Amino acid sequence: MKKIWQRFGMFTIMILFGAVIGRYLGYSVGSGELTGREIFQLLLLTVIFYIIHIVIHEAGHGFFGFLTGYKLVSYRIFSFIWIWQENGKVIFRRQKVPGTLGQCLMSPPAYQRGKYPFRLYLMGGVMVNLIATVIAGIFFAPVSLWGSCFVVVGLFIIVTNGIPMGFNDGMSIMLASASEEQQYLLYLQFEVNDQMMKGKTYRELPDSYFSDVPEIPKRTYFNDYLSFLQVGRALDCRQWRIYKTKLEEIWRHKEDIISLYQIELKKELLFCLCIFGEKDVRISQLWEDKDVQMSLKQSSMGNCRVTAAYYYYIEKKKDEALKQLENGQQLLIKAPNPGDGKMELQLNQWLSEQIMENSQGVFF
Repeated sequence: MKKIWQRFGMFTIMILFGAVIGRYLGYSVGSGELTGREIFQLLLLTVIFYIIHIVIHEAGHGFFGFLTGYKLVSYRIFSFIWIWQENGKVIFRRQKVPGTLGQCLMSPPAYQRGKYPFRLYLMGGVMVNLIATVIAGIFFAPVSLWGSCFVVVGLFIIVTNGIPMGFNDGMSIMLASASEEQQYLLYLQFEVNDQMMKGKTYRELPDSYFSDVPEIPKRTYFNDYLSFLQVGRALDCRQWRIYKTKLEEIWRHKEDIISLYQIELKKELLFCLCIFGEKDVRISQLWEDKDVQMSLKQSSMGNCRVTAAYYYYIEKKKDEALKQLENGQQLLIKAPNPGDGKMELQLNQWLSEQIMENSQGVFF
């Protein structure tokens, strides 16, 4: 029910903004104030201003994060990502991250219970959008239709990111403000990303990162992140019983996790059930799931691993499975981070060996 209300809230906001713009355009065309060409230009500028607001939104995260002790790790707009390395060198890559249009990820300051700074970093994007929107509203909107367009787009970005709903900045601030446990879990996300950007895999991270954290005051997507972190550690260490057990635990409350996590859960469970050689009805259901199929079409080492396992263990297509793994090896440069790439390469080699040895699944 909660998820339905969140989606309804986002949908309502989009409808209201669309209605305002549509009403204005309809009135302007009817009164002769705007020509068809001007309307086209206005729609084009809306897209351009939307991109500009994304750019300054992510820059706002970086600026206010820097002011509160964070260090820049990566800055991404759509699939264009710039990564800051330890030697100070900045490298450019192309990387798609489903569910996000941009990200400014930073290395967090040392965690101190009850003193972890997160509000300015998380709200920095909306704050810069607000500043830019106010300036445009004062100096340009009164004399320019394009200025008004910039303001409207800015307000949309501010509302959809600032008001707690779904998986946005406002919601993350609200959840992290609820308890020190949630703040630690938020810190953990940034810290793990930083360590894996430096090339560490899950098995190389401190054991304390994988310890259970109390669900105080309730379970959130921060707790779900920790569950997936534990799945990643078990997979990296080939601790198959733990790997399957953790996935089944998440599966039991799959309806309560965010859509992005749901898709990753389905793909990982599909891989798990395939390599375990089980005759589970969920295998065909997961494989035929529209969201899963759409996600598997994206070029990534993990997707090739999942697809290869299905082709070999379920379809009995050895050559196709090996082809998928070979394709996966070529995608190392597109890994989300060096640590993830290293782990997936090892899994790729492990699965290749299983296939060449005609293994029928993981046995104990």
